[in-house]
Amino acid sequence: MVVQGVALRPGYEPGIVGRVGELHGRYYAKAWGAGAPFEILATRDMCAFIEGYDPACDLMLGAYAGERLVGSVAVLGRTTDPDGAQLRFFIVDPDWHGRGVGKALLARALDWCREQRFPRVFLWTVDGLPASRRLYEKAGFRIVVREPDARYTVLRDNLKMVLDIAAAGSGNHAF
Repeated sequence: MVVQGVALRPGYEPGIVGRVGELHGRYYAKAWGAGAPFEILATRDMCAFIEGYDPACDLMLGAYAGERLVGSVAVLGRTTDPDGAQLRFFIVDPDWHGRGVGKALLARALDWCREQRFPRVFLWTVDGLPASRRLYEKAGFRIVVREPDARYTVLRDNLKMVLDIAAAGSGNHAF
């Protein structure tokens, strides 16, 4: 899937850590009133991911309009979680919503997971983001855990969603 005016580029690029933190901070402040604790947590997690980044088993993917990062997704493949690789830092600048950037990022990340032969991929999201949840469910992710969490300034239910890649088939991008 190609989005006009946007290039998907793998790997670390200068500015990606701060911009991913900024996108999360701004989006979730508007979406459900998250404050500095959430932005700090997201940025710290992004820093830890990049510090240990190994392109042989991890993926960092940026969506760029020119040189401006407008979206990202990462796959933490160096995990020992029984649910497989973890999808992280999936965010699209609200100015780019509805243009296919999120679908393209997710499709490319899941293709990469298939190439790496990960049997499953999981992610954590929060309840109350219907567009994100629909995108994940259309890709084949299913909720396996729901738990309350107050780390993000406001109480939210976290949702753990898992995709069994083998059962989902190869390269199905109907979402």
